Amino acid sequence: MAALVMPAWAASLDPARIEMLGPIPLGETKAGPHQDAIVRNIQTALAELDSDKLTVFGQSYSWRPLEPVQADAAGLILSRMELGVDGFTTGHLSVTGLDKVQLFVDGQKQEKEDKGFKLALPTGDYQLLVVAEEVVAGQSPGFEFTGAEASDQVTLQQGKRRLSARQLFDSPVVSNLQVSPKGAYALVSYRRFTPEQEDTAVSRTELVRVKDMQVQQVWDSAPANALFSPDEQHLLFSQHDKLQAMNLKDLSVRVISGELKDASGFRFVNSDSLVFAWNQEGKDDGELVKRYQALEDRWSGWRDNSQLYQLDLDSGFIRQLTDDKASSSLLDVNEDKGTLLIGRSLVDYSSPPHGLSGLYELDLASLTEREIGQYRALNDARYAKSGLYVLGGPNFAGGAGLNVSEGLTANDYDGQLYHMALDGSNVKALSKSYDPAISAMQVLDNDDLLLKVGKADRVPLVWYDASEQKYKELTPQLDVVKHWAASEGDQPQILYAGTTTSIPQALYRQKLGRKAEKVWDSANYYADTRIPELEEFDFVNARGQNIDGRVYLPHNLDKNRKYPAIIYYYGGTAPVTRGFTGRYPFNLWAAHGYVVYVLQPTGTTGYGQDMSARHVNAWGDDTTEDVIAGTQAFLKAHPYVDADKLGHIGASYGGFMTMWLATQTDIFAASISHAGISNITSYWGQGWWGFGYSGVASRGSFPWNNADLYSQHSPLFHADKISNPMLLIHGDADTNVPPGESQNMYTALKLLGKDVELVEYKGDNHHILTRDKTFHWWSTILAYFDKHLKDEPQWWQHLYPQE
Repeated sequence: MAALVMPAWAASLDPARIEMLGPIPLGETKAGPHQDAIVRNIQTALAELDSDKLTVFGQSYSWRPLEPVQADAAGLILSRMELGVDGFTTGHLSVTGLDKVQLFVDGQKQEKEDKGFKLALPTGDYQLLVVAEEVVAGQSPGFEFTGAEASDQVTLQQGKRRLSARQLFDSPVVSNLQVSPKGAYALVSYRRFTPEQEDTAVSRTELVRVKDMQVQQVWDSAPANALFSPDEQHLLFSQHDKLQAMNLKDLSVRVISGELKDASGFRFVNSDSLVFAWNQEGKDDGELVKRYQALEDRWSGWRDNSQLYQLDLDSGFIRQLTDDKASSSLLDVNEDKGTLLIGRSLVDYSSPPHGLSGLYELDLASLTEREIGQYRALNDARYAKSGLYVLGGPNFAGGAGLNVSEGLTANDYDGQLYHMALDGSNVKALSKSYDPAISAMQVLDNDDLLLKVGKADRVPLVWYDASEQKYKELTPQLDVVKHWAASEGDQPQILYAGTTTSIPQALYRQKLGRKAEKVWDSANYYADTRIPELEEFDFVNARGQNIDGRVYLPHNLDKNRKYPAIIYYYGGTAPVTRGFTGRYPFNLWAAHGYVVYVLQPTGTTGYGQDMSARHVNAWGDDTTEDVIAGTQAFLKAHPYVDADKLGHIGASYGGFMTMWLATQTDIFAASISHAGISNITSYWGQGWWGFGYSGVASRGSFPWNNADLYSQHSPLFHADKISNPMLLIHGDADTNVPPGESQNMYTALKLLGKDVELVEYKGDNHHILTRDKTFHWWSTILAYFDKHLKDEPQWWQHLYPQE
């Protein structure tokens, strides 16, 4: 992007790089009570316009270079410009020659002060829209920026702009997919955000004809509990707690049930009836006390009880199918046999991972239920042509899937595929030698499978050919499949949506065995945007294991200068996938001038059972070695990175790793831990899922039989070794990793006189999810790194001014 640098302090902006449109006469409305709404509507309309021309009430207008306007001109004058800053910049924008002016920066209305419109802009490029209602006689339109300090400079930009936080969060994405049984129809849900709607998503669900993606019907939000009838004549969905049926030919809708409040998970058993789950809210112990019934009683809704019911479509009659103290979940339907496959989570702490799953089969003709078996490390099950397909950890069925070297303990988060008989016998592991971790499946009519897997740092769809016992990848167009759905049959119609590291969301249509076709993408929302370049960077660790990594590069990289860098990892047994965006936006960090190194350290799934097994009872050991060695190799391979300006960041287990690394090395200049674990014992006992996660990650180890693991691997017990500044971020309502974990470390470092900050987000759980809070959270992270890695504290001081 070509840029013209303005002098510091008061500087007139070059009119040759500013465009205008109008005057646009809007009659007497400009004096009316709704003028602000009219102007806001103009801003919104222009933001959606993909053209340099505009037609208003039959009159065409075009953007043109800024020029004088006749004093008697009546109507709105619009001006636009691209403003860029290379560090956090504050100042005022003043406007001459125009009156009754409103300013919007990337869609956000700015407040006007005596000096002009106050601007506070982090590194990036911004679109400014100025809307003026009147012209000042004798003055040409002009714009001037006055920086608060000599370092506050702006540029007027032409060409492609840098990637922004707003683009990453607001741009449309596919949020859900559903395909009809024969593949003729689909429901495709989209979600996006706007400045006007703020934290409320703008949602749209389309009923489409799959062969040409022709839209048949549109809803503002996804229809609840939607499902297609087996004959594809109707779409059923819940509305006002009643089940409705839409005729797919004429789109007429009729009610087919009475009130079904708290019902969900509808599924056809045959053409005449549905099975569904109906929830009964659990009883609490009153206002005074709560007597815990189990470790799981800390979970929201654990006392609720959900059982299965059957709805006869002709009569509307309903009958109850299951009755158990544990909730019953429908896993699959065998229409030919007239049976249901049911799962239940059972309380049992006798051995790790401290939970038990029951599998049962219900005969609909006799309403008799039989137990198939009770299992640990069971994730899911489906009917096969003969028997069952099962997803579970390596320790499922007494270790039927184990494939680890001597001395290692298998990691049950490493999903495996099994087949077994309907009575639970003859368990056969199908993926022992298949390294990817399997997370979801759909059984095809010929007994083949569609699988969603974690393959290294990618998430593809895979076709399992049962006859050949081979796995065949289907989705090379994408690095990460986010949503997918498929019809029934031997050659199903598949829809899937996802991204690559450098390409935003796309939606594909593919018939199994044929070439995929892109049917939608969000590329136009990034058409004028520079996406940071990416390079792969792997290294071999001390054990001879290849450690995958990737590096995001700043724009206009100059290898003769020095750049700060951010090192990111997770380590909590799942890989950091190659999504275009996410909770931690690597592309955005690079756009802010950082070299970003993301690595997949030891303990990660998707690389084979030996790799993931090294997560168990390690709590940072091998992972720490990889992060340090990887960072050193990264520095050697990238001499333009400043070794004295390295930041590192992780979240959850990655937050634990940030704290732990800070006690083990001094190579980092700044540390950020989000929702990190400082004391393994308190997390184990107080986190909602602490005991369950530890049942895998610390299998067989407890504070009473392995005190060294729980204490000496806890960063809190080594806080005195931390030398670099540390930022601790936490949601104050975090139930997964309670906020006390960050408070522990904050207390220790404060008493030790260390440089530490603690920022808690009020009312937030383990993740920051809403739009406005996400922007603030992302800003907090970058502002902290700017302060310590760029020696630019202004943004941090703006966010957190000294009292």
